[in-house]
Formats: sequence, C-alpha cells, structure tokens
Amino acid sequence: MYSKERLDNIIDILRSKKHVSAAYLCEKLYASPSTIRRDILELEKSSIVIRTHGGVTLIPSSNIEYSYIFREMENKEEKNYICNLALDFISNGYAVFLDSSSTVSNICPILQKYTNLTIVTNGVKTALELAQIDSITTYIAGGQLKLGSTSVIGELTGNFIDNFHADLSIISCRGINEDGAYEANQMQALVKQHMINNSTATILLCDSSKFNQSHFYKLSSFKNIEAVITDKQPSSKILNSILKEGCEVLY
Repeated sequence: MYSKERLDNIIDILRSKKHVSAAYLCEKLYASPSTIRRDILELEKSSIVIRTHGGVTLIPSSNIEYSYIFREMENKEEKNYICNLALDFISNGYAVFLDSSSTVSNICPILQKYTNLTIVTNGVKTALELAQIDSITTYIAGGQLKLGSTSVIGELTGNFIDNFHADLSIISCRGINEDGAYEANQMQALVKQHMINNSTATILLCDSSKFNQSHFYKLSSFKNIEAVITDKQPSSKILNSILKEGCEVLY
C-alpha cells in the first residue's frame, strides 16, 4: 500500500472511531509499527490528529484547514464527478476565476476541451496544471504563499483579483449548512469573496462530506451563488434554504 493511500485509510478509520491504538492500525492496514508511527507523525504535523499514549485521536475538523496533500486525497471520485457537472456552466472564450482548493483543481484536465479561456487563480498547483494547456491563458495572483498549502493569499491577492472581471467564478468551501457556505481560514474566504464580487456568476463545488458543517468564517450566503454542485442530494433543510435564495442545486 502506498503512503498516500495508507494515510487516507487512517483518516477514514479515525472518522469512524475517533480514537484508535497504533496496534489497531498496524493490524487493519497490514503495516509495521515503525510505518504507522511515521504516518501518525505526518498527520500530526498537518494538525489532523493528536498522538496519545499508544494511540491516536482525530482532531475535530471545525476551523482547521488541512494541508493540500490531504485535502487532495479526500473524496477524489466525488470531486471528479462534481467537476464534470460544472462544465455545463463554461463556454469557449470565458474568463474564469478558479480558487486554490483541491476540489476545483480537479477541473483543470477537463478544460482542454474548450478554446480561448482566460483563467485567474490563486492556486500554484492549479496554475501549473493550466500552463500545460495551449488553449488557456493563465494568470496567477500575487501575495503570500500560505504555509503548508499551494494557496496564495492576502491583501495583495485580493487587489490583484480586483483588476479582472470574470464570466464565472468556480470555488469550493469547507462546509455548508442552511445559512450558507463556510471556510476554515479567514484569508482563504476573503480571496474567494473577491472572486465572487468580480464575476457575473459563481458556482460552488461541494461534496456531500461538507453538508451540515459550519465553520467560524462565513464565505457567502446562497443568494450570491448561481448553483451548488454536489454528489448527493442535501438534507431538505439545506436544500430548501438554497432554493429559497434562487440558487440551483445539481447532483
């Protein structure tokens, strides 16, 4: 089993059990104690778990922004499904804002089918992927490169985005509930708000693991969003709140 896959499995186990022993992980993942010890240290560095005597505990996800490598591993299949649904909102010749999220970055390979796109992003990995596509002109926002991520953030980033007007913003979030969308990091939220304010329409890509997840930073209400695109139908409470604001839901 590859390291990334094993780390993903450890996170899945902890989501279910919250706390397990290192011996339990060794048995379930057919890995040596030294391998599991290294994995736990890696997860602890990213503020995903806390080591305890002989075991490990999952840190509650509220207001914690996981590093890009772990967000990239999460719900890969669902993210690809959502990104394919988002293509209905893109046309040749569009100017598009893409945020730096791992969810939105999954759309990069499938943008090759379009011509004459102009894209502005605050994601370093996203910009590098887009730079390989001849039919896309890519701009990357300046600013502070966030520690442990591939995101450029800060006042300079927002000012850069304000120089453009996009046909469409494609953003993600850390959670949604009936009151709107949320971010775990204030600076990430501010950059995305600049994108929303400088585009004709915004679509929100949000897999079902983020339903009923509220965080400290309010990203947006649903009235500022054209469509929420997800992989499953939200609860009736969230669904009704979205539709009441004139926002579409696709899944």
